[in-house]
Amino acid sequence: MSKLKKLSSDDLTTISEDFGEILEKEVSRVISVKELEDLNLDITINYENAQLDVDVDLGVDFDELSEIDQNLLMEAVDEAYLKFESYIDDNFRE
Repeated sequence: MSKLKKLSSDDLTTISEDFGEILEKEVSRVISVKELEDLNLDITINYENAQLDVDVDLGVDFDELSEIDQNLLMEAVDEAYLKFESYIDDNFRE
């Protein structure tokens, strides 16, 4: 794996926004819009010593009649992280 390039504050903003979009797509893949009342993404990016750490706190409010399997939601988050890693490799590595 190649080295992460030096990231600017604009890069970090773009990374955060794009990761949010990736997460939303993956969550909407497993949860119908009809079942989802609210989706809150709190993405925290820490970039120090050429290391990028990205954490997400996912808040999901479901329709009261929804029977969402939490495992499906966690799988969607895991898939989003995999896609995010590919996104970083394609766009921010030297």
